[in-house]
Amino acid sequence: MSMRKKPDTRSFEMTKDPSAFLDGGVAEHQALPVSPTSNTNTAKTGQPKLTKIFNLSPELVQALKKEAFERSTNEGRRVTETELVDSALRQYLNI
Repeated sequence: MSMRKKPDTRSFEMTKDPSAFLDGGVAEHQALPVSPTSNTNTAKTGQPKLTKIFNLSPELVQALKKEAFERSTNEGRRVTETELVDSALRQYLNI
């Protein structure tokens, strides 16, 4: 039993440089407007967010989901439960 040879690929020519798309991507990325984020911790303090795990009552979880959904619908952007909890805690702790 003999092994087959590798195919000869010298006749294939690349019509474009495979990395040429990166040159156009840089220009497009620089042209995109930067939208300010209003309720992010990193925008206010420059510090990354940390993860905390809490156990909440079922009615509190449902109310939080409902409020996030309603605000998302009314504002036309995604409002997360994390944003709501962050905002409520900041208001409660006067931060």
